[in-house]
Amino acid sequence: MYGSDHNKPEQNASTAFPVGLLLLSIGTILVYLAIGGALTEKETDIVVYTPQATDVSTPR
Repeated sequence: MYGSDHNKPEQNASTAFPVGLLLLSIGTILVYLAIGGALTEKETDIVVYTPQATDVSTPR
């Protein structure tokens, strides 16, 4: 019998599945961000409050 030995480790691994899964994940994230950005595009202003700078004569 000249079949393949099923107890040996794989010699020629294909990279198609991991690369395809990575590209599919990236595409899904980009579509999610594009749809989310289109749905939440409103004219809202973002206000950032910074703490006031005070003059401290002595270091802490």
